[in-house]
Amino acid sequence: MDICLCDISALEHVRSSGTLLPELLDRPRASRLEGCGVPGGVELDDLVVGLGLRTRPVHLLVPDGVSTHGRPGVARHRRRAALPRGSLIRVAPNVLVTGPELTLCQLAARGDYDLVDVAKLAFELCGTYLLDQDPNSWQGFVNNEVSATTVSRIGAAARSLKGSKGVARINSMLPYVLDSSHSPMETALAMLFVLPQKLGGIGLKGARMNYAISGTNRLMDLAFPGDRVGLEYKGKQYHAIEQSGRDDRRQNEIAGRGWTILNVWHEDLCDDNLFALLEDSLLRALGHRFRPSAAFYERQRLLRSRLVPGLRSFS
Repeated sequence: MDICLCDISALEHVRSSGTLLPELLDRPRASRLEGCGVPGGVELDDLVVGLGLRTRPVHLLVPDGVSTHGRPGVARHRRRAALPRGSLIRVAPNVLVTGPELTLCQLAARGDYDLVDVAKLAFELCGTYLLDQDPNSWQGFVNNEVSATTVSRIGAAARSLKGSKGVARINSMLPYVLDSSHSPMETALAMLFVLPQKLGGIGLKGARMNYAISGTNRLMDLAFPGDRVGLEYKGKQYHAIEQSGRDDRRQNEIAGRGWTILNVWHEDLCDDNLFALLEDSLLRALGHRFRPSAAFYERQRLLRSRLVPGLRSFS
């Protein structure tokens, strides 16, 4: 009997692949669930060992008509409609996993996910990092040369899955998701400025992540190419002198191409007053008029508290 991991179990498997993500994405694809079911406890344990699952229950996708009588430690998801072409990945002789696009749609349907959760996960899957599930991880994520998926592929999957649970949330958030984030903090920076105001973002348009500056070999962390304005995330203020020198020369090269560059430190996102200064500087550089309601700033701070570790207030 085959099994098909889905939902949070599929996400845990993708994250566990770490730097081997390219190999996972190159494995054979499938679209049919024939032969998939819910094996007994011992058989299931044998099948999932080494797959990187961190939580229980194990979420399994099964075709319509397969017995789904309760088994401890298993959550069954019945699929009646056809699946999009290539939406399953065969990771072992008897193990399929839902691909990143289908997995995102399934997670978007969960009651414990809201629109911000969906967007944050979409940025991760469309970026070149995956969260590290090791609780002792030094930086909390690993980088790859490829992304698990793209905004375009998620959109295509959502169209193929029209009418399925979670798709409406995907469609409402996808216009605000950007490809090519390199880290969770780059994602936080982007979400704070591009998410709609109803969720606490500024709602800026035309942003690109890790945008290649013409005539250089440099990438801008968060760029607004139409206005030639960019944000460079510097992290925390303990860079070595050598690293600071490289950053300065990099910035000089980009500025020489007519760009306005705003440096962003971790503290600028944590501190209320510093973030307000950053927001004002960016809006001025873009020539953007922004007059939100008083209620907006409550939503904005809630969003920051969800995205930025160590948020603090000096107001």
